[in-house]
Amino acid sequence: MREEKVSSKGQVVIPKYIRDAVGMKPGSVVIITKIDDKVLIMKKPDNPAEALAKTGQDMAMKNIRRQIKGE
Repeated sequence: MREEKVSSKGQVVIPKYIRDAVGMKPGSVVIITKIDDKVLIMKKPDNPAEALAKTGQDMAMKNIRRQIKGE
């Protein structure tokens, strides 16, 4: 995790190691949303339906793991 400053124009630099990890390139489109007091920035998926299905699968697996652990 790194700290980055917001410019006077409201711009933030996404560190290269993060851009590389998620496949962001110049011209990539991102989705920005607010969750409580946090800002979430993510690369727009090439296939939104596929990404949504994968997100649902990931959430289901996390819930299964929590139940197994007894949380």
